[in-house]
Amino acid sequence: MDFEDQQTGNPGVFWLVMSGRFAYYDREADIAWLPTGSSTDVVSEEVEWGLIDHDAASDAVVAIEIWSASERLPAEVLASLPDPAGTSGAAA
Repeated sequence: MDFEDQQTGNPGVFWLVMSGRFAYYDREADIAWLPTGSSTDVVSEEVEWGLIDHDAASDAVVAIEIWSASERLPAEVLASLPDPAGTSGAAA
C-alpha cells in the first residue's frame, strides 16, 4: 500500500477522514481501523491480516481492520492515526 504523498514524502491524509468517519490506531491492541464508506448493516469477512467490513446489501467495502498493524503499515502512518478514544465518529 502506498500512503505517501509523492510531493512531500509525508503520509497521505486522504484516508484519515472518509465519509465523516475517522481512521484510528489502537496501540494496545495493535489494530488499525480504516473506514472507506458507511453502512448501517455490516458483514465482516475475516482474512489473514484482519477484517474487511462489507455493506450487507451492496457488498461494498466500508472499512478494513488491520491486525498486527505495526508489522504491516509504515510507522509514519501509524503515528499519524489517533487513538480510538480520541476520534470523533469512529465506530470503535
